[in-house]
Amino acid sequence: MSLFAKIQKVEKISPRLRNLYLHRIARDIGASLVGMYGPIFFYILSGSLQFVLTFYGLICLLYFVFIPLWAKLIRCLSMHILMMIGNLLLILYFIFLYFLARSGDIVLSLIILLILSNTLFRLFYWAPYHIDFARFVNKHHRGRQLSFLAIIVSLLGIVLPIVSAFIISRFGFPVLFIFAIVLIFISSLPIFFIPHTREKYSFSYFETFRKLFSKKHFKTNLAYFADGVQDYVGALIWPIFIFTLLKGEYMSVGLVSAAIVLVTCVLRYVTGEAVDRFDKKKLMKLSSLLYSLGWFFKAIVASGFHIFLVGVYHNFASVLFRTPLDVLTYEIAADEGHYVDEFTILREMSLNLGRVLMVVFSLVLLIFVNMAWIFIVAAIVSLLVNLVSKEEFYLVASSK
Repeated sequence: MSLFAKIQKVEKISPRLRNLYLHRIARDIGASLVGMYGPIFFYILSGSLQFVLTFYGLICLLYFVFIPLWAKLIRCLSMHILMMIGNLLLILYFIFLYFLARSGDIVLSLIILLILSNTLFRLFYWAPYHIDFARFVNKHHRGRQLSFLAIIVSLLGIVLPIVSAFIISRFGFPVLFIFAIVLIFISSLPIFFIPHTREKYSFSYFETFRKLFSKKHFKTNLAYFADGVQDYVGALIWPIFIFTLLKGEYMSVGLVSAAIVLVTCVLRYVTGEAVDRFDKKKLMKLSSLLYSLGWFFKAIVASGFHIFLVGVYHNFASVLFRTPLDVLTYEIAADEGHYVDEFTILREMSLNLGRVLMVVFSLVLLIFVNMAWIFIVAAIVSLLVNLVSKEEFYLVASSK
């Protein structure tokens, strides 16, 4: 019996979830090779944090506007087919990145193609992935099974930042993007073995927006909105912040990032066990306070050692915070039954609306103050994630 097969048996992972895991792990290896260096690449190329924020903000805005229309495709194709199309669009995105890196300049036509391909990738990939995961995960072991995937990704995260830094330093960004393309293509293979699942999206375009802003679901949608805000601060602002603080040394960025992940990795499994045994809401309330403090600490770091200490602390708080949040999210999705796709679409819209408004607010802040103040905003907003409610958000009841 292979090591993965033994782990699969211990963790009670079904064959269909195993194939979804295999795909996600392979895809994450390719995508994580670029990972935090993606925003850094655009920052170096443009010389402007405002450009980076605008680029990713436009992608999120397009995604937010068009996902209710795209959702109608769900009734036509299986989730795994939609994911396959999304994966191919991600490959196309990295191909455009390769040509942009080779050009060494901001080429408007390539920027437009990058925005369109990334938007389409997100439309085709993320909602089907979350719908299938909610269907496949064992309801009695969601915490452990989510932590199992996170542990594997984290283990890879120890090595990948260093590998990426070496490739960039030695060969440049174009070679990094080639490696990402190959690995993401390989990740398409397990998708063929994922069972066919279909959903029927029930809401019209404008009805979707009415549900999004309805009083009945306001608190939970606001929680995911807040999650989108702090998510993009971590994904866009923090990598560029540490890159500038470490004076543009790719290997220093990679080594510090790897050290942070190494110290944090073991905590994920322990947290997964705790989530399955203890009250998720109570765990979230405590951990969200710890997590919020992490953003304040990030606003005052002044050296590589500070980055390491604060990064370890914030990752630890993130493990405690994100695991119960993700488990609760998939519990809500699974309990929605037929409405799992509607819930997933509304969650994706809330997340991306948060990201868009974070970009707008950050652009305004940068006119008057430095980027450290954006972390303070993230600290305050991240506390709103506690508003997520399994009892409040129930589309099955509200549709009757």
